[in-house]
Amino acid sequence: MSLFFVTVAAWLYMRGIGRISRFSERVPAWRQALFLAGLACILIATNAPLAPLGHKLFSVHQVEHLLLRLAGPLLIATSQPWRFLLAGLTKRWRRHLRAFGNNAILRLMAHPVSATALIVVALFVWQVPPLYDLAQRIAALEMLAHLSMVLAGLWYFGMLLDTRDPPEGARRGARLMSAFAVIVSNIFLGSLTTLKEVRLYDLQQASQTGSAFEALADETIGGYVIWIPSSMVLIAAIILVMNGWNAAEVRRWNNRHNLMRGSNSAALEFPETAEELRLKVDKPNRDMGRTLALGAFAMFSIVMITVIMIVYAL
Repeated sequence: MSLFFVTVAAWLYMRGIGRISRFSERVPAWRQALFLAGLACILIATNAPLAPLGHKLFSVHQVEHLLLRLAGPLLIATSQPWRFLLAGLTKRWRRHLRAFGNNAILRLMAHPVSATALIVVALFVWQVPPLYDLAQRIAALEMLAHLSMVLAGLWYFGMLLDTRDPPEGARRGARLMSAFAVIVSNIFLGSLTTLKEVRLYDLQQASQTGSAFEALADETIGGYVIWIPSSMVLIAAIILVMNGWNAAEVRRWNNRHNLMRGSNSAALEFPETAEELRLKVDKPNRDMGRTLALGAFAMFSIVMITVIMIVYAL
């Protein structure tokens, strides 16, 4: 099933590139490579040999989740394929999608808080032991889990890496804070899964070998996958957000003359002396420093709280 969806997405993308390239610039090869690499992550996660191993090993299944929820969607969103995918559709479908995009509920879901909640829920819900074990036994439920992870990841990283400035796109600071929130959620669940001392999941390997120690070690490795590699992917996303923020400021600066002609108040946004520049950037820089410090403190606190919970509560 994943092969069908990935093939359709690749076909629409290449078709859209062909249509747009007739009237505008060619798409850089690196963007096409990123998109195809993102689709490859989805294929690898949902097919042999990774998928069968994921039914036996909790750690391998977490690698699947990493590819489906984070790595694949991040690569796809970084390639900015949306207008090419849209161009690959027929006029009727494009009209329907544009109308759907103006829906108030959809705009609410595009808010950083909503998009962040979706990707966090996509992680936590399918890690609940009864749901996790059920998805391992029912193919349709497992497919639903994987689909929800991919869609949540695409929706989140689409918001995070949106090239549009506010109000069309989300505020840059809100995007940065949302990325820290997702990292903290990964650290919490990953550290909890890594440091616990009891087995939570009933996989085929544990049933066949009867070794609780091997199953617990497998879950510990899976916790590290949730904790470390997932956080590294999100750190890469934060770097991309910062890069996009800088690019947006450069665009605004290069377009300053047009902005000032349109509004006298816009002239105040562009300092002309060192003192004016210091006054303008002093508060934003201070707020940015506090945000980064708060994010680092939150990560450290989550790990310490998790350790204390495991040691004293369990």
